[in-house]
Amino acid sequence: MKWWRNYPWRMIQTNLREIDFIDLDPQRFVEDLKSFHATVALINAGGISASYPTELPWQAQNPWANNDKLKSLVELCHENGIQVLARTDFSKVKEQIYLEHPEWAFRTAQGDVMNYNGYVQTCPSSVYQQEYTFQTLREIFTKIPFDGLFCNMGGFQTRDYSFVDYGYCHCQACRTRFREMYGYENLPEKEDMSDPVYVAYAEFQKRSVQEYHRKMVAFLKTFDRDLCFDDEDYARIESSTELHRRLPHWQYHASSNCRVILGDGSSNIICSNTSVDYVGYALRDMAVSPAQQRLRAWQNIANLGGLDYYIMSRIDNHLDRSGFAGIRQIFGFHAANENEYVGLKNTARVLLHRDDRWVATEEEKGWIRTLTEAHIPFAEILPTEFARADLSKYDLIIFPDSQYLRQADIEATNAFVAKGGTVICVGGTGLADERKGRKTAPSLECQGICTIRQERSDMASAMFLISPEDRFIFSSLPDTDVIGVGDRYLFMEPGQVAQKWLKMVPVHPFGPPECCHFETVTEEPAFYVNPYGAGRAVTIPWYPGEFYARTGFQSLSLFMKDILMNLCGAISIAPSLTEMAEISLSANPQGDMLVQLVNHTGIFGVSFVRPNPIRPVTLALPLPQPPARVRTLNGGQVTRCYENGILHLTMDRLEEYEAIKLEFEMESPC
Repeated sequence: MKWWRNYPWRMIQTNLREIDFIDLDPQRFVEDLKSFHATVALINAGGISASYPTELPWQAQNPWANNDKLKSLVELCHENGIQVLARTDFSKVKEQIYLEHPEWAFRTAQGDVMNYNGYVQTCPSSVYQQEYTFQTLREIFTKIPFDGLFCNMGGFQTRDYSFVDYGYCHCQACRTRFREMYGYENLPEKEDMSDPVYVAYAEFQKRSVQEYHRKMVAFLKTFDRDLCFDDEDYARIESSTELHRRLPHWQYHASSNCRVILGDGSSNIICSNTSVDYVGYALRDMAVSPAQQRLRAWQNIANLGGLDYYIMSRIDNHLDRSGFAGIRQIFGFHAANENEYVGLKNTARVLLHRDDRWVATEEEKGWIRTLTEAHIPFAEILPTEFARADLSKYDLIIFPDSQYLRQADIEATNAFVAKGGTVICVGGTGLADERKGRKTAPSLECQGICTIRQERSDMASAMFLISPEDRFIFSSLPDTDVIGVGDRYLFMEPGQVAQKWLKMVPVHPFGPPECCHFETVTEEPAFYVNPYGAGRAVTIPWYPGEFYARTGFQSLSLFMKDILMNLCGAISIAPSLTEMAEISLSANPQGDMLVQLVNHTGIFGVSFVRPNPIRPVTLALPLPQPPARVRTLNGGQVTRCYENGILHLTMDRLEEYEAIKLEFEMESPC
């Protein structure tokens, strides 16, 4: 039986340093895990450093772990109902081991290695990662009864912990495997997607990682117990900060991470989005604000992810425990209500296409902010999942500058629109080919765009005029006649049936003040609407999401909100609620619904503090029938009224988090 199915996932990762084993007390360790109501622990096993007595010469032995403490710890966890995943890291070996096996190392174009504090980066193509790591795993899972595996720092790493980039690997193993797989004698000279050699090399890296993953899955199946594996049974992603990362902090980081992993929900994978306790690599002992940690945890729950908390060292010797009380409280809440979260699926009718799992673009962030602040429930999905997703569950799909669309994605999208769906295509959606070259027209036929005449990035003073006849769409902007373009605009040639909306004031003088006026209004629109089959495509040839994410100008968000609701039919389930509340909708297999709310009023610039209560909270949910029962999970008081297909809910207040359970009567069998 796969133990992780419908399992209450509350994971604690204690990233143990070698010295943490000196006075490690398994009993104390487990009691600390229990104080967090943890059901899963992620504990260092091997790779860089063996946390158990190893017999393998290519694995450095932790001198303080040459005993049975790790085995005893895992067994004691099992006795207390806690599953344990083995954390491994095969990305590096100790310098002494590298000197014995120099062929295992990552190599720069100049032949240098990546040596950081006496640990040398290994290459995924090397015999070490391809063969020896499996022998290490065989030893780990034979000696210790772990329940699953997490491999840290997998794939082709190019940067060290100080973020120095060494470029892609040029080791002999990469050269040999690349030649065998693609026939090229030499690696590409530089990153250039116009170079067919580099295109092949990029595919080589991707293919190598995929093959390694399949090899690992097959290997784990050779054991006589079910072992869960990262990116197969659960997907680990993280919400974190870094000292030199661009500010402000991405406030919807945890929410978006959960949504993008879960996609349309068909994979049934567990999203384990970890809240990284520390502020950055250089300060691993200093924690981010407790309020930020709590916000991430509530966002995980609200967006159907598992709970996951990551600290350096042990719990009992951690130097910054400021976040512990809050995390314990949220984990405890989840433990008390865990049955309410089993089997939930996102019921949103809006789908946002995301290009990358780890990093949201500024355009994507702008649309995520707008959807969240407008209280329009939505899901997110990656390109790898899009083509096989059930698009019939959605009314609207948003492509926020999704440059490259695969042929399967194109066909699925055109079919979706033809059947009555609506798409919003922003910026350069569908304009890149597989080599990141530029097409002359978008890939999606449904857009009805014939060609791109010009792209400009000097549009700062350009604006769109909102005329009186446009007001029925832009009802949120009664006192605004202009919308700024931002820096970039694509001049397009539409087909004959595409409609243009709003007119552009072109680039004009903005200094000195005496000259700040315009005389010309062009026909270049803010967006096109093209009918296609039973549906339509909205093309926005600029970047309002990026502009909003960068500036926070409310007019941009209201512009996007009005397009979403007044043009594309998206529904806000809390039209009068402050933008500082986040709402999600989900349902279980029995048909009961869960409305979850997270309070964001505690975000102040780059600071996170305890939020102020929001009161009252009013919701309006379109439902075909009223629920039989309505109750809250976190202490709020709620009243209800069902009129004309709308369930009106009024809650007395929203502290940090609340969940409203809507229970429906099951129809009696005939």
